[in-house]
Amino acid sequence: MNNILETNLHLTHPPISIKDFNRIKKAPILDPELWREKESLDNASLYIIGKREVPVFVPRREISDKSCLILDVEVGKASFRIFIPASKNPKYSLNGFAGIKTEPEGLEKAQKVWLFAFNDKGEAVSNIGFTFDELIYYCSNDWFHIIMKSDFTSAITYEVLYVGECVGEKLTQRFKAHHALQDMLIEEKVISPSFDKSEELILMPFTIDSYMGTMLTGFSPENDWMKALTGNFDVTPNQISLDAEKALVHGMNPKYNHIRFKNYPLSKDGLYKSDASVFCYSIAENIILKYDAGNIIGCPETAFASSIVGDKDGYTKVFVSGEDKAERYAKKWYAEHEKRMIEEGYTFTSSDS
Repeated sequence: MNNILETNLHLTHPPISIKDFNRIKKAPILDPELWREKESLDNASLYIIGKREVPVFVPRREISDKSCLILDVEVGKASFRIFIPASKNPKYSLNGFAGIKTEPEGLEKAQKVWLFAFNDKGEAVSNIGFTFDELIYYCSNDWFHIIMKSDFTSAITYEVLYVGECVGEKLTQRFKAHHALQDMLIEEKVISPSFDKSEELILMPFTIDSYMGTMLTGFSPENDWMKALTGNFDVTPNQISLDAEKALVHGMNPKYNHIRFKNYPLSKDGLYKSDASVFCYSIAENIILKYDAGNIIGCPETAFASSIVGDKDGYTKVFVSGEDKAERYAKKWYAEHEKRMIEEGYTFTSSDS
């Protein structure tokens, strides 16, 4: 049976700094907001640790008004502008925006800002705050709407340092003792007395969403047809998550992964022994993962995202956005089908003869 398993990786929580992650994982159960964040982190079965220059907000109060708030974002030497229209965000703009405050209050630039709006009594009330990563996450989930002007790729690009799995163990428990993380904190020199234009370690927690595509021919046995019709394939979520870790490590060769899975897709606990023939992984989020040989482009519309692909023949490749991975396998399987027909004694005739 020829099966392509397509797997999309979705964030369970906005990308988060290691400092904030450590704060949330110790959240007391009596703090419902932090506890909800802890639960969303613990829903992950795969995670990536990356490094990126810190995006900082610069509120443009002098050109903001009730109908639209304006923020500039600086990432190192790059900058771009964000417009937040009140008409597109009625839940948060209420009776019109009242202004922007930085956290901590009074800073000219800040990693986090709070938006204020006028309530029915005409009072300015705070109703939403966010870091840049949280803002993009809210927008990706259609909880918030913004307009960005100029190139913002620097703010969503992360240098991949480590890929790990947390199958059978919650993410917040996984990080009780993490030698690779300690090495990163020391060697990457990301601890800075000032956040402005510094770098930081970012944790990205993912869960999986998969579906199987099947190519059947006249030579496919009845069992293959039944599996295709019922969707009853020998594949489990844990296998997919474990295989995804291997595929991402093999494809991106992160600096702090000491086990490189050089023989991928061969594995004991991944998908090699499953019904899947080809394994494709895409990042279904607005992020870019930078590694030594290029970039993995993420996109909620995964037709426009990069894919890391492996098959049981030992072929692996990173397909960039726009490359048709399905075409390769369609041609491969058609050639196999044609060969099988010839071996079985079928003949081909041209309709023009």
